[in-house]
Amino acid sequence: MHDLEIELVRAFVAIAEEGSFTGAGRRLHRTQSTVSLQLKRLERRLGLRLLHRTQGRAGALTPTGQRLLENAHSLLRAHDRVIAALRGRQLSGSVRLGLSDETAHQDLSQALARLQASHPLVELEVTCASSGELEEWVATGRIDLALVNRCTRAVSDSLRVHTLYREALTWALHRDIRWQAGQTLPLACSTHGCGYRARAIQALEAGGVTWRAAYTSSSRQGVWSAVTAGLGASALPLHGISHDAPGVLIGAATKLPPLESVDVAIVSGDNRDKAELLTMLRTYLQQQFATRADPRTTP
Repeated sequence: MHDLEIELVRAFVAIAEEGSFTGAGRRLHRTQSTVSLQLKRLERRLGLRLLHRTQGRAGALTPTGQRLLENAHSLLRAHDRVIAALRGRQLSGSVRLGLSDETAHQDLSQALARLQASHPLVELEVTCASSGELEEWVATGRIDLALVNRCTRAVSDSLRVHTLYREALTWALHRDIRWQAGQTLPLACSTHGCGYRARAIQALEAGGVTWRAAYTSSSRQGVWSAVTAGLGASALPLHGISHDAPGVLIGAATKLPPLESVDVAIVSGDNRDKAELLTMLRTYLQQQFATRADPRTTP
C-alpha cells in the first residue's frame, strides 16, 4: 500500500459528500472525468475499492471507503493548516456570519469547515435566524455578513448586497387537505422575516385566496414535515423539494397562484476594520454558489 496523495484524498471526499462525479467536479473546479480518474488512481494506490459504481455513476461507499471518509477530514485539515503556515502572512481575526435556515444548504457546513482549515487563524462564528432578522443584525453591526433570501431590491444605505442567484419557488400541498377555490387555505410557513413566507402571502393575497397560519416553524425541515402530514400548504424552493413524497401535490397541481422567486444574496456592512476578512468570506461564498446561477434569471 502506497502513501496517500492529498489531492486524490480531496477528490474522494468531494465525491463522497456530493454523491456524484459531476458535483465533485463543480466543487473542485475540475471536469467530471478528472475527478473520476483521481478516484481510480487512489483506489489503485491503496489496492482497495472505495466506492460502488453503477453504470459509471457514483454509488454508496464501501466499508473501506467509509473508514477513509471518517479520517479524511482531519487529514485534509492538518495538511491545509501546514500549507497556510508555510505561506507566511495569514488572515486572522473574527468574523460573524449569519445564515437563514432556508439558505443553510446541507453542503455549506462542509464548505465552511474547509474554509476554516485554509484559514486557521480566522475565528468564524455562525448564527442562524430568519432573513429579515439577519439583515437587521448586519445593519446594526451585531453580525458582519449574512447569506439571506430577499424579496425586494431595495438596499439600505448601511448595507452592501450582492445577489448570487434567484431561487425559484413552488407550492407543496398534501392532497388530504382538499382545498378548493373560495376556501381558507391553511398555510405552513417559517417565522416572520422569511422570504418564502413573504412570497407565499404575496401570491395568495394577489390571487384573492384567504389564508390562515396553521403551522409555523423556524426550520425548513419543520415546515416540510407539516406539509407531508397534511397540516398546510407551503412555498418552498423548487430545487430542494422532494417530488415523489407520497400524497404531496407540487406546483400547478395545487391550483394555487404562481409564486415569484426570491434573491439569494450576501449582505454585509461597511466594516473597514474587517474589510479583508469580509472580502475573503464573500468571495468564498460566491464560489460555493457559482454553479447555482441561472443565466436566464440571474441579474
